[in-house]
Amino acid sequence: MSSASSSSSRVRYTLKRRRDVVVNSSDTEASVTPPRKRARRERSGIVEKPDCDLNDLLQRRVFNSKDDTAIDDLKNMKRLRRDEDVLCVARDIIDKVKLAVKAEIQGEGMKILEVELYLRWLEGLEYVVKGIMAVLDAKVPGTRRRVTGVGRISFSLLYHLMETFIDEVNSHQNRWSFRHPAGPLEPDPHIMTLAEECNDSDSDARSEEAVRAAEQFFEHYDKIMVAAVRRYKSECNRKLMAPSIDRKEESLSMGCCLLSEQTGYGGTDDVGFNLLVETRDAMIQWKLEGQSGSSP
Repeated sequence: MSSASSSSSRVRYTLKRRRDVVVNSSDTEASVTPPRKRARRERSGIVEKPDCDLNDLLQRRVFNSKDDTAIDDLKNMKRLRRDEDVLCVARDIIDKVKLAVKAEIQGEGMKILEVELYLRWLEGLEYVVKGIMAVLDAKVPGTRRRVTGVGRISFSLLYHLMETFIDEVNSHQNRWSFRHPAGPLEPDPHIMTLAEECNDSDSDARSEEAVRAAEQFFEHYDKIMVAAVRRYKSECNRKLMAPSIDRKEESLSMGCCLLSEQTGYGGTDDVGFNLLVETRDAMIQWKLEGQSGSSP
């Protein structure tokens, strides 16, 4: 009896001293929780750091080139991990730009041309272009080496922004929204109709000026985007990604052709051949290298 009493007291003592011991209900033998399980339970309680606001992040990098946390935050953004996620972010940026432009036009109280409206949309994207340029120029602190891991995000964001811009111009031209929910668009009373443009003596000069300004924006955009293409190419499995780049180049080419027809950007005779030339050439070269299996 004394032996049983001693055994019972030892078990109680063990249970009191060791928190990771549990009693097996089937045989009443003490068992220890595996360390790996404990680690998984502890990690499951960790709350992930929330995403930063992309607009704030880009502006932080533009206005303070020494803010290296902006680069880390961009690379770790959960909203930019997949290509479809970047598309959603691009659409959100375009939507906000359009709303801001609409408010400006309403405040001015004057009607503008369609090409002037599109120019304002492009100008609203300038902060994104500057932000991406600052990201691509970022150096590893204390060195001359550029920060790696930003090529995919930079390229994807610029690509989807341009594709979304082209889609929005097409929707405005056709008075039909192709995005959910699809349906007709109400005419904007602050945008001149074709009849009003014909009756405005200054419309031709204003249109030419707006087209020239837009083409200058595209030239600047092209230089930043081709840098993003090259960075992405250097940071990824270029042969594996070549088919995706091929599809994107084809879509971008068709978009530039459509945009040129609808706005006159790049010269109507060239049907978009003069838009984003360096970017599309770099994408075509990437595709050809992927097909041949060669590398520069």
